[in-house]
Amino acid sequence: LLVISQYALDCQQYNMSYTKVTWEDCTLREWLNEDFLNAAFLDGERAMIPTVTVSADKNPDYDTDPGSATQDKVFLLSITEANRYLKNDEARMCTPTDYAIANGVCTSSSYTKDGAATRWWWLRSPGSTQSYAALIYDGNEVGSLGGLVYSDGVTVRPAMWIDLSN
Repeated sequence: LLVISQYALDCQQYNMSYTKVTWEDCTLREWLNEDFLNAAFLDGERAMIPTVTVSADKNPDYDTDPGSATQDKVFLLSITEANRYLKNDEARMCTPTDYAIANGVCTSSSYTKDGAATRWWWLRSPGSTQSYAALIYDGNEVGSLGGLVYSDGVTVRPAMWIDLSN
């Protein structure tokens, strides 16, 4: 089963420095597959999360090099996957947890879901250049132009496959 967090679980930079970077080399990928994975799941739960090939999908609006496919347990959706799996505004809108807010999420009451402010969240696809990463804006719009990779205040909505046979 493919699962994606209902909430923005944390506030993280896509990459810790301003540089050209793809999902393959960004610091957010490392954080998700090490710190987050180990803090969020018990050993038995981690055993149910297989390592999968995560495709390097091109940004459909820009000819930005997406890097290479990776092997990950936890990942972010690509632009293509966000459009495929989150078909409506409600599904793309995401509210941050109290933990994410405490870690620096900037919220605005311009867009709300169930009475709570929504916030931008990262996608793994590159933006208009490799110095930008695609994201979903507050109001549910897929932002193919992207945000600067070292931007603060953007949230993380992790995705993973679950193997129920384990």
